[in-house]
Amino acid sequence: MKRTVRQVLGSLFVAAGGALLLGIAPGCADSESTLFIRQVQIPQQSSGNVCTVDNSPSSSHRLSGVLDVALASQYEATLLVGNQMIDRGSKDDLRTETSRVQIGGSEVYVKDAAGRVIAGPYTVPSAGLIDPASGSNPSYGTVDSVLVDSVTASKLASELGALPRGTIRRLTAHVKVFGRTLGGTDVESGEWQFPIDACFGCLVSYPREADDPNIAGPDCRNPSAESNIPTPCSPGQDDPVDCRLCHGIAPGSGVCDPVVE
Repeated sequence: MKRTVRQVLGSLFVAAGGALLLGIAPGCADSESTLFIRQVQIPQQSSGNVCTVDNSPSSSHRLSGVLDVALASQYEATLLVGNQMIDRGSKDDLRTETSRVQIGGSEVYVKDAAGRVIAGPYTVPSAGLIDPASGSNPSYGTVDSVLVDSVTASKLASELGALPRGTIRRLTAHVKVFGRTLGGTDVESGEWQFPIDACFGCLVSYPREADDPNIAGPDCRNPSAESNIPTPCSPGQDDPVDCRLCHGIAPGSGVCDPVVE
């Protein structure tokens, strides 16, 4: 018996729908809702200058970043990544869990304020394992990524170092995280954006106790100042750097002591 084109297409749609209902992935999954980037975690510093991050969505996180190219050679971030794929394992049926995601890395490109691509795309390898969702609640893991690479940071340092102190360049990092389920399906998050302000020397701070009162203007030349100062988790990223630490981080950068440099 002959079948019309409409009947054939209808059968194909029914078959595809049945496969989705059964949780069968026909090849590479459309996974932008399965794997997603939620936020950039803020490292927590404990005694002994030990910095750690966790995988909780309620932890402190950044909405944007700052990269001082006089102090840091690139911008690194710990991304919080969620997995919404449901648990498929079963002890009763001797079925192994296939919905865990093995992270492979991230793909990044960077745009300037005018929307021009100034870096990338480049791939940042990473590793990790994210468990399947628990009911309607995603499971989370962390993925380390470079959001502004060293080549781009070096170019910005040359440009911004020749401009007045405090000049800012607004960048936007565009990121995707990719991996593979234990069931063999490639997954990739949707594109996520993170704004970063690049500057030259803007994160160097000059505390009052480091200032020599005999010298006019801010400086970092008080020999009696306390020297046991905690080092930021990522010097040159996001958090101020005490000028008394600056020479050890960026010697010869010209930003550590405004009086002599």
